[in-house]
Amino acid sequence: MANLKGGTYEKQVKNAFHRLEAFGIKRHGTNSHKTHSIELAKKRTMYLNDYIKFAKESNLSDKLNQTMTQKNIDLFLVNRLENLSLKTKEDYIRGWSSLTQGLKEVNISVPIDKEYFNTKINEIKRTTPKEPIKINRAINNVSNFIQNLYDKRYESGVLAQIQYELGFRVSEAIKLISSPLNYIKNNSVVGMVGKGNHKYHDKPISKELQAKIVIVENIPSQNTYRNDIKELSSVHSTHSLRYNYAKNEFNKKIEQGISYKQALKEVSEGLNHSRIEMSKWYLARA
Repeated sequence: MANLKGGTYEKQVKNAFHRLEAFGIKRHGTNSHKTHSIELAKKRTMYLNDYIKFAKESNLSDKLNQTMTQKNIDLFLVNRLENLSLKTKEDYIRGWSSLTQGLKEVNISVPIDKEYFNTKINEIKRTTPKEPIKINRAINNVSNFIQNLYDKRYESGVLAQIQYELGFRVSEAIKLISSPLNYIKNNSVVGMVGKGNHKYHDKPISKELQAKIVIVENIPSQNTYRNDIKELSSVHSTHSLRYNYAKNEFNKKIEQGISYKQALKEVSEGLNHSRIEMSKWYLARA
């Protein structure tokens, strides 16, 4: 296997991104650990910038990929993960595991394997006190809440209704109101792509919501939408409406006689997740 090219760590990172870049290439259903989305590229930029800082402070001199030994990564993670929540620690380590696997897939030598990161996660879970589950993350009286958003800013009300009825993330809701003709076909939302370049199943959309979307004129930024919600509630966020969606969809499916396991599976798919455990995670906190 080869080393990253470049005389500086910054140039080596650019080489890594060039090798890993796979925007627009489907990841779901494959074993690829390349960089398939802009969001993942941002996270990997953070990971590598964090590590460059550590490498420079530690006076490391080898190629960046060669320095990723168990000893160095251990020292790096001790400092980087200090004072973070268990969930954030786990996500960060999994992100690093995926990054190193991706580098190996593009023929870059990395002296650490996936099992190291799995062991590290288990160690952290074993030694980190469990945090209480944050509950009531769904919005009570959500219809009134959305109406209040409409009264405050029409476009924010539309975004909230999209999230509530379709389960989309904020970025996806903004894509829908930005290009409704590209996504709304025969009373369904089709072709919406979420995190990890993972495509949503087609979702039926009411004519009422379609009519509201097509008259949107000024599309708010994510920050504007987030601030509008914060002005109405200090304890809820844009993501709260995804909890409402999960709770409502699960209850409807159970009432329709769908089995518990199948209901969890369908809710996970509606949220653009691949594991039914994610439905359990949302429902426990809703």
